[in-house]
Amino acid sequence: MRRTEQRVLQALLEGPKSYWRLLRDSDTTGQSFSELLGGLLGRGLVESRGEFFYLTDQGREVCARLGPLEDLSCPACHGKAVVANGPFQGLLEKFLRASEGRPRAVADYDQGYILPSDTVARVLFLYSRGDLEDREIIFLGDDDLTSLACALTGLPKRIQVIEIDRRLNEFLREKAREFGWDNYQVLDYDARKPLPQELTGQFDVFFTDPVETLPGITLFLSRCAQALKKNGATGYFGLTRIECSLEKWQRIQENLLKMNFAITEIVRNFHEYYLDPKEIAERGYRIATQAPVRVGRPDVNFFRSSLVRIEAVGEPRPLITEEVDWKRDLYYDEEMWVTLP
Repeated sequence: MRRTEQRVLQALLEGPKSYWRLLRDSDTTGQSFSELLGGLLGRGLVESRGEFFYLTDQGREVCARLGPLEDLSCPACHGKAVVANGPFQGLLEKFLRASEGRPRAVADYDQGYILPSDTVARVLFLYSRGDLEDREIIFLGDDDLTSLACALTGLPKRIQVIEIDRRLNEFLREKAREFGWDNYQVLDYDARKPLPQELTGQFDVFFTDPVETLPGITLFLSRCAQALKKNGATGYFGLTRIECSLEKWQRIQENLLKMNFAITEIVRNFHEYYLDPKEIAERGYRIATQAPVRVGRPDVNFFRSSLVRIEAVGEPRPLITEEVDWKRDLYYDEEMWVTLP
């Protein structure tokens, strides 16, 4: 029995589950999950009733030697390895107040916001690894407002946001004026353009939540690599399984090695995204339209990503420095089941 198939069957040993809850815990791409679930239905191991899936008697026989999936994540940090102790107590409340009125996420830029608690957890993680205090940090894209949460701590030496969405940029500039941050800068920037010379080799840390096509993530990581200083600079990005096959993960890792980076940590399912349930069900996302049975609106935040930390070994070597003329293919490939074409 394949690992992913076993996980789905074990999840159903606990009781009936929605399509979206099974998807969240399947640890595979959207396409593979849909095919797997369709196979279980076709073999008579699973049946659907309304919005929920159940094990059949035959499915229970197959699972006779298995136990239900147990949640072993830490109840204090929820698997993130950091908690808001000491001076970081109250940071979430500060961030929630500061982020009121943020622009709505739009599909044009493949936006989808992580939970505010996860944004704050990013800040805690950076601090715990020595990548926040007295550091010069660049954010390529910041629809999750991680730069804002970092700035609220007062710890970074310098923050630079480069972002294509001018709505977000105006919001962040207004916050910088409101709080009187003279070390916080925001630049309108399209990653398809070369990195401005004045930003090259200037930063200790980068943070980006890139698009997950292979060309797109290579482009984002290259622009970030070009912005870093030599020797020991670090970077962070999110990476999913639902839109990234293991083959794509492997190619990304190969490109990181070519860029002179080593992966130091991967924290699984660090980020949970809130995606509008109505939009997912009604706007033609393949994760809904290609399901093996008709499904309704998501009843759980099914889209999650891991946090990846990398460190430069010597001088970072971006793979792309020139301008590129990519259109929607920057955002979309055949694995993008939670992205509109």
